[in-house]
Amino acid sequence: MSERQQASRAPGTVGIIANPAAGKDVRRLVALASTFDNQEKVRIVRRALAGLTAMGVRRVYYLPDSFGIVTRAAENSRFDLELVPIPVACTFTASDSEQAASWLAAHGVACVITLGGDGTNRAVARGCRELPLVPIATGTNNVFPYLVDGTIAGLAAGLLAAGQLDETCLERRPCLEVWIDGTLVDIALIDVAVSRERFLGARAIWDPNTVQQVIVSRVIPGVIGLAAVAAALCPIPSPTGALVEFGTGSVCVTVPLAPGLVTTVPVRAWNMVSPGDEIVIEQRPCILALDGERELRIEDSHRVTVRLSASGPLVLDPRLAFSAAAKRGCFVMPLTSTM
Repeated sequence: MSERQQASRAPGTVGIIANPAAGKDVRRLVALASTFDNQEKVRIVRRALAGLTAMGVRRVYYLPDSFGIVTRAAENSRFDLELVPIPVACTFTASDSEQAASWLAAHGVACVITLGGDGTNRAVARGCRELPLVPIATGTNNVFPYLVDGTIAGLAAGLLAAGQLDETCLERRPCLEVWIDGTLVDIALIDVAVSRERFLGARAIWDPNTVQQVIVSRVIPGVIGLAAVAAALCPIPSPTGALVEFGTGSVCVTVPLAPGLVTTVPVRAWNMVSPGDEIVIEQRPCILALDGERELRIEDSHRVTVRLSASGPLVLDPRLAFSAAAKRGCFVMPLTSTM
């Protein structure tokens, strides 16, 4: 992020986008995924507000949601904060998060705290442009967001809003661009899967027998979901991606496809994908699943390519933020004499 971009941000302001639907999909029935109920999300946001307040943040823009997560978090609190709803026409769908992120980016807030999983952050990333994300995991597979306490996320976001951090604390994540007939229609932060199924159905993917191939944006060890297949085959550092062809071949890999669901997946072939590479989807008709959820129905007549882009969203790493802040003495104050 350039000095001009930093200067254009409104000092002391942060956004919050909390998804009440995150962490509640069908994988709670077919696997052992945790359930993040909305009361717990309220508590997470309350802790984040405490961290923001401690770092001097005075204004928070938030996306109104069907449960009222942020407003409930601020009830009966002593936070010296002005909570301002983001002025978007709420439909209580993923498009709300995208529009809210776009508004926040246009109005120069320092960063946006998100509560959700890979899908929630994908919606935010579609609209955030150069706005840094501070993602708190409350979804299912949670490959993209951090498993971090709301207090830590709030403190880190507050440090950035206060101008105490530089760009070394920000990580540029890659993404996968989905192009249909020459038009960019969507992105994925973690993976794009080609499913033989013809219907969107319950959206979430947990059965490897329905998947023909998967393209991942990064090879990340120790993750859950389809990206775990690539990690088992290609133990190399990111940001290199990978293409994995499912089916009878020379190897099988044992991977966690969902929390508590460990299964064996047959693999026919795999190879590395570098930034800028494009993969043509030959299977048509099909369903494309983005970050673990069926999203796009592809017909015979469509020409579909998936491109690995190095220009995905900016993410604030809380651990890097705390390390940089400690080096600058942000948490240390001299004792004042009482004499």
